[in-house]
Amino acid sequence: MSIRYAVAILLGAGVVVAYSAPPLTPSTEAQVSVIVQSLLSQMSSAQKVDYISGTGAWDVKPVPSLGLPQIKASDAGLGVRLATPPGVAYPAGPALASTFNSDRAKEVGVALGLETRLSGFQQIAGPGMDMYRTPYAGRSFEYVSGEDPYLGAVLAAAEINGIQSQGVWADAKHYLANEQEVNRFSLMETVSERALREIYLVPFESSVKNANVAVVMCGFQGLNGADPVCENSHVIQQVLKNEWGFRGFVESDYAALKHTLPAALAGVDMERPSASLFAPEALSPYISSGQITQSLIDDKVSRILGRVVAYGFNNGVPAATNVSHPPFAERAALDVAREGIVLLKNSGNLLPLSRSSVKSVAVIGELATGQPPTGYGSANIISPVYISELSGLQQIAGGARVDLIDAMTLDPSRSVWTTTSGTAGVQAQYFSNATWSGSPVLTRIEPNINLVTAGASTGSGSTTTTGPGSGTGTGSVTGSATGTATGPATTYGSGGSTSTPASARWIGVVTPTVTGAHVFKARADGAVRLYVNGQLVLSNGDGNPLPGNSIPPTIPSSARVLLQAGQKYTVQFDYSPRSGYVGVFGGFLGAQLSWASLVPPPNLSSYDAVIVAVGNSYEYEGEGFDHPFTLPEFQDELISNLSNVNPKTIAVVHGGTGLDMHSWIGQVGGALHAWYPGENGGQALAEILFGDVNPSGKLPITIERSITDNPTYPNYPQYSNSLDFDAMTYTEDIFVGYRGFEKNNRTPLFPFGFGLSYTTFSYSGLRISPQVASADNRIAVSFNVTNTGQVAGSEAAQVYVGEQGAPVPRPIKELKGFAKVFLQPGETQRVTVYLNQRSLAYYDTSRTAWVSDAAPFEILVGASSQDIRLRGQLFNITQHVTSTTTSNPLALPQMVRVGRVHL
Repeated sequence: MSIRYAVAILLGAGVVVAYSAPPLTPSTEAQVSVIVQSLLSQMSSAQKVDYISGTGAWDVKPVPSLGLPQIKASDAGLGVRLATPPGVAYPAGPALASTFNSDRAKEVGVALGLETRLSGFQQIAGPGMDMYRTPYAGRSFEYVSGEDPYLGAVLAAAEINGIQSQGVWADAKHYLANEQEVNRFSLMETVSERALREIYLVPFESSVKNANVAVVMCGFQGLNGADPVCENSHVIQQVLKNEWGFRGFVESDYAALKHTLPAALAGVDMERPSASLFAPEALSPYISSGQITQSLIDDKVSRILGRVVAYGFNNGVPAATNVSHPPFAERAALDVAREGIVLLKNSGNLLPLSRSSVKSVAVIGELATGQPPTGYGSANIISPVYISELSGLQQIAGGARVDLIDAMTLDPSRSVWTTTSGTAGVQAQYFSNATWSGSPVLTRIEPNINLVTAGASTGSGSTTTTGPGSGTGTGSVTGSATGTATGPATTYGSGGSTSTPASARWIGVVTPTVTGAHVFKARADGAVRLYVNGQLVLSNGDGNPLPGNSIPPTIPSSARVLLQAGQKYTVQFDYSPRSGYVGVFGGFLGAQLSWASLVPPPNLSSYDAVIVAVGNSYEYEGEGFDHPFTLPEFQDELISNLSNVNPKTIAVVHGGTGLDMHSWIGQVGGALHAWYPGENGGQALAEILFGDVNPSGKLPITIERSITDNPTYPNYPQYSNSLDFDAMTYTEDIFVGYRGFEKNNRTPLFPFGFGLSYTTFSYSGLRISPQVASADNRIAVSFNVTNTGQVAGSEAAQVYVGEQGAPVPRPIKELKGFAKVFLQPGETQRVTVYLNQRSLAYYDTSRTAWVSDAAPFEILVGASSQDIRLRGQLFNITQHVTSTTTSNPLALPQMVRVGRVHL
């Protein structure tokens, strides 16, 4: 096996890349302040009050009299969604976290900033950096921190530095503790001060101290009595602004504010969207009463103006260009996918697949057929160009035949139907009432059950046959971001218009080719009923959207039905739409029904490899709702059945969280967590499967054997989207993720930091210098990493610290450093990771400071949190107390800095 593509280290600190646009010259903060004060003195009181209410959905208002332009912002952290056409769809946050590589974070940050600027925006709403604490969490797919605050502190700051190197504002979100979506507008969270300081605040702290982030976005949910967190003066005014010295401004999440005065006093500087609780008429009574002072208004305006001036926007903003998907951005998305996909299992060295011996590959699963999957919500990017996983395999597999097994792939356009008279298609009946009563107003034959009604987000695209860094290929696969992989959807209306029927009914016949369990999947923006041979097998009740959700998704329902091969079954599918669903952000308006076998065809055993794409997508995971730990669509049974027939089955899992794998992981030949791999994910996955890229991803989360093992289980035992779920206490405190697994003596299915390679690595020669720590010295942890295998590869070596005999409860060990090295076979590199007093410290609530005890500390170096290769001791001879202002979570801030990069 040869590694054809090595991911380059492109953006080390201080690297300068020239570009044709004029370089931005940042002013010092002192110079900025002088200009801001001059502008402020020219603004009337009315102008100042008007300025902090923003304009439109996202933007900072222009002040024409002062020559200040409108500052335009775009969603979101995984791509420039509001660009025309939409920008590059980057891999999900956990995929970036899995790289354990600050250079990848810098690279994707530069790419995001570049696309933001070229598209005519001055702000990107990201990155997201909240912590992963439960696999139910709907927005974890957006966040770059994984379950470890140090990992988040490195990657968030690195990405922000990359974004802001392009002369646009980054927006650190969601401040604070947005770790679940259940009832997000009313949920009150209770989190201890120590847990906030040691876990949840750390990535934001690093974003301020190590990246000078321009904007911080406060979130929806309540925190420690303040509802929402945007009204929590302690975390905004005291911690963020006073202690950390944050120079930028705080904006609310979209319509997050509930009360004008508490939000203004807590430190919110601008409201999104405009003209609501920070509108002049809302602020005026409090200004008149003196509860909101002129100096407070001036501070808010100054903070916004400060970022306007620091980025030179007071002299104008760059015009939008017609450049879309620049090559650097495409390559950045591919690089993160190549490094972020995690190899979980490789039984008998099944992988990489050999082009010389593998002559046939079966591919199963809708997730492999269109745009690589992503999550739902404001971070959902429907890219016009992508490489599907099926297309990637077809291009990379050489002479091997790559077959999509249609009969096992749930896709409404691939499901085979006949009418009751035996012709192809289904009979569709449309009614003028919501109860399928009387005679239909329209009856016709349709090829499948795939109705798209008014307002649906169709977003079709086509795969490329070549990608960044790839060779040429043949063949292409068209696709659509709404789940329709091939063929046009059906519309309802007259005269070429698209409208919504009051209700509809489809009647068709299915004839399975194998005997056993089959699955029917219905997705609709309303009530559905599914009958097979007259028996009701699926109903979603009244079909109303999830309660309390501002952007309600269209979550499918599935039914498992036993069918006999060769027998004809009459299927009736009834649909009655409801209002309130959203047809954007990955949503869907209309009705779809697909069916597929859970039992493999007899010839599946003849394939040299079976690739099954499973997991979540925007249909099941995203903003505004939480989701189960289990795989959808009876995929556990599907994987087991495939493995029983062909042991060379490789499961490719998608999603932004861990998912339940325990029932089948022992059966498959291989397994990978591909997360949401971005628009070039199909190429990256194929390169890994065939050995062109050696996998190097490491899990940024712990994957449980059972959900009951998760440290959060006592306070969130069952995922919920109920409005009755109105309070959550983080009872696990600081013991989130691997910290809690170790405290509770629970063995995970896959530990934090785990990831396999096609080669092997050994560690040796640990040296800690100085071995006796003092207040002023950085501590160098040095060791050798050697590639002991036969192919080149990268290893993310991890350094953990554990205090021995601590006077307060502390984790057994905590990640405090990592380094990723690329090694040729037989090559050895000396690696040095730096620690500081913060690396040894805990937050002392009585002193309101960071304290590192006079104590021995164990230094552990390993390939994961559970695969420790080297151990040493460090002695802290005196106790050190460090203020929250001067303490830095990074011992070597240079590691996240980006030189003046302009492209």
